[in-house]
Amino acid sequence: MMANTSYFDLFGRDHLLTMLLILVACVALPLFVRRARSTGIERSVAATLCIVLLLNEALKFAARILVYKLPVEEQLPLHLCAATAFLVAYMLMRRSYAVFEVAYFWAMGGTLQAILTPDLQAPFPSLYYMVFFFGHGVVMLGVAYAIVVFRFRPTLKSIVKAMAALAAYATVIAPLNWLLGTNYLYLCHKPAGTSLIDYLAPWPWYIASLGLIAAVSFVIWWLPFGLLKLRSRQS
Repeated sequence: MMANTSYFDLFGRDHLLTMLLILVACVALPLFVRRARSTGIERSVAATLCIVLLLNEALKFAARILVYKLPVEEQLPLHLCAATAFLVAYMLMRRSYAVFEVAYFWAMGGTLQAILTPDLQAPFPSLYYMVFFFGHGVVMLGVAYAIVVFRFRPTLKSIVKAMAALAAYATVIAPLNWLLGTNYLYLCHKPAGTSLIDYLAPWPWYIASLGLIAAVSFVIWWLPFGLLKLRSRQS
């Protein structure tokens, strides 16, 4: 049984088991659907994941407002992980490779980072904890589904598209932060929880570092596909 503490324990037993469950789901479900070789099952599971993602975003918003009484302006679905959830939901429903090109890198560079080092204080089994990890986990599951079932693959051009989309999104969010007094995309200050951003320079210099880190991480997450493609050409 998972321990019940009054605080979130980074890389504690609850956190590690949660990440393990997400990993198992990301491997097992796509492989099951692919081996079933049924167009009906493939579409049904994709549609179900899409609906689950959208419902989870709605539940997350409602829980933070109604249960935790957090300010509405700070709980809008504008953080990168929320935007990625909507992208993945659309990608699954429309089987859109163009959206996958952006969603893949945003998920691997942002959502995965949020799972590993979440900006979270609530412990298991709080509603906040469950909704947070469930939503992020389904985003990763959706990306794994696109790779295994849809057989989508990112390319070098996909990196450019994902970086351009990220820059455009940040350009839109920056003035909204100023108007609302919020910190979406962590453009105004570092997150309260422990994260890799803590090791970067102070504001605003860490923002440039985040852009560089995003570019490097996108290349790293493309590399396995690039190497596999190169190997297939040589064989």
